[in-house]
Amino acid sequence: MEELQGGLFVDPDEGREAFESSTEEDKATCCFCSFVSDINPQPFDPKNHFQQFEIIPKRRCGYFTAKSVNPDSFPPTFLRTKGWNLVTKTAHNLELQEAPDLDMELRARLLDFDNFSLSNKQSSKPVIVGKWYIPFIFIKEGTLKDQMTRSMYYETTLEQRWEQIFECDNNNGHNKGNVVVDVSIEREVVSLFGGDQKQTTVMMSDHDHHERRVVDGVMWFKSGGSRSSDVGLRSEIVERMNWEEERFGWVRGNERQVSEKREEQYGGGSVHGWKKFGCYVLVERFVLKRTDGSLLLTYDFKHTHHIRCKWE
Repeated sequence: MEELQGGLFVDPDEGREAFESSTEEDKATCCFCSFVSDINPQPFDPKNHFQQFEIIPKRRCGYFTAKSVNPDSFPPTFLRTKGWNLVTKTAHNLELQEAPDLDMELRARLLDFDNFSLSNKQSSKPVIVGKWYIPFIFIKEGTLKDQMTRSMYYETTLEQRWEQIFECDNNNGHNKGNVVVDVSIEREVVSLFGGDQKQTTVMMSDHDHHERRVVDGVMWFKSGGSRSSDVGLRSEIVERMNWEEERFGWVRGNERQVSEKREEQYGGGSVHGWKKFGCYVLVERFVLKRTDGSLLLTYDFKHTHHIRCKWE
């Protein structure tokens, strides 16, 4: 007998709510007999063990049974009934590719700083170092019906790139061989639908304007401009992103921006030996796309402990 751990059943008629096990306290009495009374679907919470079930296949009989992960609790009737079957149907627009998780070796190597020209680009070409899929239940955009029709999974990739934070020209030797870099760098930046990052804001708490707004375990982002819209990510997704970045050296900090000030000296000899100077920070970006390939969200983390400069 093989048990499938952690099954989740979502009620399609109740929005983003999940079926939940009942307890002894939920039992009802009729004609001097007690019986299990199902409770109504509750808001989805991946930390709630009452919403998790073990699915047990009876191979010889060709049917399934289920029990609650949480001891001394009872699954809803349709799961509690012994001998139920499953009918599966593949969505016509669901074509998932291989998601190999994180390439630790490639990530630690850092992408080549010399493979792009300072004269042509403000940032290097991104390199994908990780790939996953996130089920729709962890993301909120639009109505549930539209979301399930459009994208039941979201392709998530982690990219690395070098992003320019400062540049200057030599001005025919006027700058000589010294360049002073004095800039402010935002630690993290979010963009919705590929729009301007400056028009995307993290919705803040109504009670504390220094805390991000989390409602029912969902962190909300708002896009301004002509296409005003909101997108929500389950806090578990945001926490995992932060954890992944922190273990790679990213510092959360108390301030949204970090100041970077340094003086760079040209080591090529003559002050006329260079034309342009650029300073770059390593950026890791989570990219979330719908299954139709359209962009939903990008989440940038600036690794200010990885800053490099180049002269041309």
